[in-house]
Amino acid sequence: MLSLLVCTALLLSGSFTPGDESTAEALRLLAAKDYDGARKTLETVISRDGSDAEARYQLSRLLASHYRDYDAAEEMLEKAVEHADGNAEYHFFLGSVYGTQAQLAGILSKFSYARKTRDQFERAVNLQPDSVRYRSALMTYYLMAPGIVGGDLDKAKEQAQEILHRDAFEGHLALARISDSEKELENAEKEYRLAIAARPVSGRSHHLLGYLYLRMKRNDDGVAQFKEFVRLSPKDPNAYDSLADGYAAKGDTDEALKNFLTALSLDPHYPSSVFGAGTCYDAKGMKAEALRYFRQYTADNPKGTYAEKAKDRIDELAR
Repeated sequence: MLSLLVCTALLLSGSFTPGDESTAEALRLLAAKDYDGARKTLETVISRDGSDAEARYQLSRLLASHYRDYDAAEEMLEKAVEHADGNAEYHFFLGSVYGTQAQLAGILSKFSYARKTRDQFERAVNLQPDSVRYRSALMTYYLMAPGIVGGDLDKAKEQAQEILHRDAFEGHLALARISDSEKELENAEKEYRLAIAARPVSGRSHHLLGYLYLRMKRNDDGVAQFKEFVRLSPKDPNAYDSLADGYAAKGDTDEALKNFLTALSLDPHYPSSVFGAGTCYDAKGMKAEALRYFRQYTADNPKGTYAEKAKDRIDELAR
């Protein structure tokens, strides 16, 4: 979820010439998906001026989002924050990197990284209290983290109310998540409905409500919500992936497969659809096709959510 934002002016800028190493040029290269070129350019900028916080920030985003080198991204961003402590976005992204590190770390390091995540999100909110994005991240932390590292349901609720005051759509989504976490599913449904009313053109609330319905075993209602998600976001592979999940919950393997493949037509490496297609082919007894998708999943996502399941099925099917 770590996209690189590039302004239109940079997209329209001229071609690279020797000696033109700058953060602006690196962003142009990123827009052209020349990741190695952008990395080299940013490293050159930083070698000339180690205090260039923006170059460090952009490099850290590239290291995390494209190269998945979170250790290097962490080091780079910590130095950016040292040089620009008042930049809320730097603190927010550093918190996101720490959060990723917490997920990947061993048990002892998890606690340290988790606290660092909270501290950076709190700092970002303090610097820009009207940022719904920063408050949403902090609310999620308070909601999901164990108490030993600062998780606090009351603080999550406080943040949800602060969000609601600034953005009705995001506020109702936040309140829905809290109700869901407390197993108050009818209240969560109500909040999702209020979010839909607040922003009818967004597919996101339909997406979340659909999965709530699946957890409530209301599979037909879930499929209906996912169809709305597809209608509102016809170019989003996640919409078709979600609809496929809905059909899978209903036991309709053919429709599930159809939608997983539609998602893959939009993004051939969409992880859950790659695994989902493999699962559907497996259920249909189509061994060669199942193996193809399970192998693709493990190649693309060796540490992914379904990696172990995919490896197990490969071992079984290859016998």
